[in-house]
Order: sequence, then structure tokens, then C-alpha cells
Amino acid sequence: MKVKVNDNEYDIEIVGEKVLVNNINFDLKRYKDKIKLGNDTFYLDFVEDTEPSLMIINGVSYVVSKDFSNYGLEKEIRAPINGKITDLLVNINDRIEKDQTILVLEAMKMENQIKSHLKGVIEKIYVSKDQLVKKGDILVKFE
Repeated sequence: MKVKVNDNEYDIEIVGEKVLVNNINFDLKRYKDKIKLGNDTFYLDFVEDTEPSLMIINGVSYVVSKDFSNYGLEKEIRAPINGKITDLLVNINDRIEKDQTILVLEAMKMENQIKSHLKGVIEKIYVSKDQLVKKGDILVKFE
């Protein structure tokens, strides 16, 4: 299957206790709240069962999608979950790189780094530090 994680595409094939990621073979062990892939352990918190979904892996938020249509065209970043903005790391007219952290959103007593899925310039910021947001609220918009 093809999977997109924060705008990076991966070819994944899972067969029993083995997983092939972009033609690289790994041993896979699955647990309730973590997976072991080779020698690495990833602690998982699956937040949203939507398309795309939000997963928190080792405390960092990732947008995961099997649907590639229109994903790269989105010029807004929306709140993936309800929470509180604890740190705003960008300003209007800032040039942003893909995967750059733009703000920190506290949810479920965890600080989640919200990263940009594209390279661009910040046109508008809709939130401020300590503001409460709901899932789907627009956080920032790109030019």
C-alpha cells in the first residue's frame, strides 16, 4: 500500500512479522501502544480515525493519509485535534520550509509539534499563544 506521512510517500507491505518499507526489510513487532521496527521503538497514540488521520509518534504529531488527492494543494494548516496553542513559532510573511514546526498544540497533556506540509510564505495567522482551538480550526494560511 502507498501511505503519505507529513507529505512524504512510502510504499509499505506487511507480511506477518516483517514489513517492507520502500524496499527495505524490517522485523516488526506490534503491541497495544507501540511498535518495534527493527531496533527502533515507536510509541503510538492514534488520535483521529479520519482521512487524513492524526497520529502522535514518540510525542510528535504526524498527518497520515492513504488518499493523495489535493493533499499537496492545501494552503491552510488546520488543528488536527482540540487543544491549546502553547507556542507560536512563526510570523506573517515568514518563509517556511516543508516539515518546519510552526506551532505547538497541547492536547491530552501532550505537546504536539504542528509542522508545515509544504514550503511557502505565511499569509495569515488565525491563532495566538494560549488560545483554545477545536479540531478543524484554521491555524495559519499560506500565500
